[in-house]
Amino acid sequence: MEGFTPLDFLEADPRPTCVVDLRKYEKNGEPQIRFSNRALQEQSHLLAALLEPSPDNDPGRARVRAWMTPGYEGDVLGACEWMEEQLLYAYTVKQRWRVIQWQAMDDTTPSSDARSTTSHDTSNAMPSTGPLAEPVFPSKPPSEPEVLADRKTATERLAATLTMMEMVDVGMFDYNPAGKLVYGNEAFYKLSGHPRMDVAKEYSWMDCIFPEDKDRLVGVWEGLVAGKTFNLEMRWKRPRAAMPNGEEDVDGQWVLAACVPIFNEDGTIRSISGCLTDCAAQKRSQEDAMKRAEALERASASEKRFTRFAETANIGIWILDLDFKVVYVNRGWSVPHEYNHLFEMTGHVPVSNYADVDWRSVICEQSLATANTTLDLLTNHKQAVNFELQLLRDFINPQGGQSEAWVLASGYAELSDDGRVIAVAGTVTDISHLKWVESVQKQRTDEAIEAKRQQDNYIDMTSHEIRNPLGAVIHCADMIVTSLTEMAELLAMSPLPADKRSQFEEMRAGALESVNTIISCSSHQRRIVDDVLSLSKLDSRLITIVPSPVRLDSILREAEKMFDVDAKKVGVELRVAKDKSLGTLEVDWVGSSHSPSPWGRLTVNSQIMLDSGRLMQVLINLITNALKFTQKEAVRVVALSMGASQTRLSEQELDVEFVPPNNVRERGSTDNTDWGGGEEIYLYFKVSDTGCGFSDEQKVMIFERFAQASPKTHSQYGGSGLGLFITRELIELHGGEIGVSSRPGDGGAFAFYITARSVLSPKASSGISMPMTGSQHLEPKSAGRSYSVLIVEDNVVNQKVMRKQLEKLGHTVYVASHGGEALEFLETTSYWKDNTADDAIMLEVVLMDIEMPVMNGFTCAREIRGAQARGDMKGHLPIIAVSANARHEQIKHALECGMDDTIAKPFRIVDLIPKIERLVRG
Repeated sequence: MEGFTPLDFLEADPRPTCVVDLRKYEKNGEPQIRFSNRALQEQSHLLAALLEPSPDNDPGRARVRAWMTPGYEGDVLGACEWMEEQLLYAYTVKQRWRVIQWQAMDDTTPSSDARSTTSHDTSNAMPSTGPLAEPVFPSKPPSEPEVLADRKTATERLAATLTMMEMVDVGMFDYNPAGKLVYGNEAFYKLSGHPRMDVAKEYSWMDCIFPEDKDRLVGVWEGLVAGKTFNLEMRWKRPRAAMPNGEEDVDGQWVLAACVPIFNEDGTIRSISGCLTDCAAQKRSQEDAMKRAEALERASASEKRFTRFAETANIGIWILDLDFKVVYVNRGWSVPHEYNHLFEMTGHVPVSNYADVDWRSVICEQSLATANTTLDLLTNHKQAVNFELQLLRDFINPQGGQSEAWVLASGYAELSDDGRVIAVAGTVTDISHLKWVESVQKQRTDEAIEAKRQQDNYIDMTSHEIRNPLGAVIHCADMIVTSLTEMAELLAMSPLPADKRSQFEEMRAGALESVNTIISCSSHQRRIVDDVLSLSKLDSRLITIVPSPVRLDSILREAEKMFDVDAKKVGVELRVAKDKSLGTLEVDWVGSSHSPSPWGRLTVNSQIMLDSGRLMQVLINLITNALKFTQKEAVRVVALSMGASQTRLSEQELDVEFVPPNNVRERGSTDNTDWGGGEEIYLYFKVSDTGCGFSDEQKVMIFERFAQASPKTHSQYGGSGLGLFITRELIELHGGEIGVSSRPGDGGAFAFYITARSVLSPKASSGISMPMTGSQHLEPKSAGRSYSVLIVEDNVVNQKVMRKQLEKLGHTVYVASHGGEALEFLETTSYWKDNTADDAIMLEVVLMDIEMPVMNGFTCAREIRGAQARGDMKGHLPIIAVSANARHEQIKHALECGMDDTIAKPFRIVDLIPKIERLVRG
């Protein structure tokens, strides 16, 4: 029954038949005839008679007309009626379609009375069995039971056929030539998603297809209308209402459609009928098969590409079995005449069979052990590995020499489906050139390190040789100052005449001026040496910021005392001022147990964490420059001011233009634990002068190393050109910035800020201040108690000068020329355990030089601490390292060797005495 519709059965019926749509009427109110078979079309007068208005005297026609009205309440199985010598019977399908059939009779017809009384169900008049057979009429009208039996059988068969058509999965349809759906079974609606005919009256099949399929299907439809039959695959685009999720149908429902045109007697197309079969699964299978075929084709192409890649790659590709024998290597191994460079990489003898490739024969013995160990690790732990192997062959480096040949091997484990290792594979890359470059780079690095070491040694030696005589000069100058002061006291008590006294005062004043000049020049030379050392340490990144608690007032007081004498000497007015921010800034103090609130105002008595030594080095450089460039001007004023802020300072706030930071070195930070947990504070300083000033072009130059504002600067003012460069570096290491503002002939101003942190509340201040390094002098025997000091110094001049100065201050001094003599001397002191004699020397502190013959200061200090540890010495003997070596690592090494403190040459006695007092008093 596949491919047939109910209309096909009615079309083949020899009885004239029509189908009336009980739900639709023509515009004139007449019933709408939706179908008439060929037998009825050949006897069109029957249909015309059926549609004629019924006269009042023809009740049979009126009853027939009633059949075609929706309100007819007749038997669903049908009704029977005589009309114009014809027997008509009708039945209803799905309460909508009224099927009316004419049963032709022979010449014997019932009387009018009989016809008037046979309005019954009848179906005994049997149609002919062939579609072209002539109807066979009974010789006499059938009886009423025969008619009813015939009608009932035909109706049951037709109903069963229609029920079967509704139940099958094959979609059946019938379209009129305009493309409107005339009939469709349930399967058709399900497959196509076509709305029901009673819902979409004007719906066409073109509303159910995809735009991209339109041209093809329109061509098929035109062929069907032209009388051709088609079997085709097509897609129905189902409406959103038919989709499970209500979304737009993007894939469509694939069906296999068989379409045939249905003709009228005159050869015109009456309708297009056909059936649909769901072929979505078949289509998916076809698509899957195509995808698999395409995937196989791609895999084959990929395999071919990989094979070509493997054969032509400039790296070795290998696969080994579990016995580490070669299973595969690329053509670089097997076709040496085409890819000879790969055999050159390993040095392997060209072979044509994989089994002949002995990879162990090309690796040196040391690397062979590495290869075996690594491969075992790979198979046992299934991890990818990378390892370097040295080959037996040599590598010709770019310089033409012979070097070691190296390869980088990468491997991984090939696993089976159950996770077992079935092989190992990997690559080999020639890295001989990288190894050669690495060795060259290491050699050059070692040479650079050695050159830097030699440079540092040279700088240290030079610094040592310069600092030693400078120390003697400064000590002698201090002795002369002290002697001149004592002479003035004696002169005041002597009865000299006035003219002699005046002459002596003039001589004394001249001598003092000369001595001050000597001290000034020595200090200047020391600053140059310090700058050279600082530059060396900056280049080596050895300078670090070491914070410690410092009271703010000590910073300004120390700077003022340090330069007060120098400023007066050149006639410059030195002004020191505190910004009002020091009294108004609210700071969160940390560690205060004396203050009821952790908050307080920042004042000059407050303590903060910063590196006072580096800060003072910056201030010395800036104030020294200001004094140097102001001393020849008519108005000579140098001003130093200090303030604080809780936010980072800007150029506008400091009224300067910041110097671009050095990108090579990161700006310092206060985040590490050395700075404590106090609030971050920004201290700012400004040094201004009324000197010669400089231009905008010169501003860019002055902060570069060995650079000065102009070529005339050195000849007029001297200097090395390192001070401001080192100043900028130190400020940036302290987390700050420096800027400058100046115009030629109008003086200049340098302003900078550094980062610090709060420490204690002012009420909890312990009085810690910066060490004094100014130009004040200690009067003889006026510096408190006297001490017993051992000077260990190989330089005789330094011995004599230092001894005289300490003895002049009332101290007892002993001298040793090297570490060995010092150890021998200690056996005579009260520190030695077996020395209980009454005449044992009461020693309190040792001043230990570092660079000495026989035994240097480091070794001597270790020996002293070793004797204490063994019990040969009683108690702890304080040792102060006195050396011209001022590098941080050297100072650190001195402390590690057992020194208690250090002081760098040249120094002044006024700087040494506080260290002695601190160590002796404990």
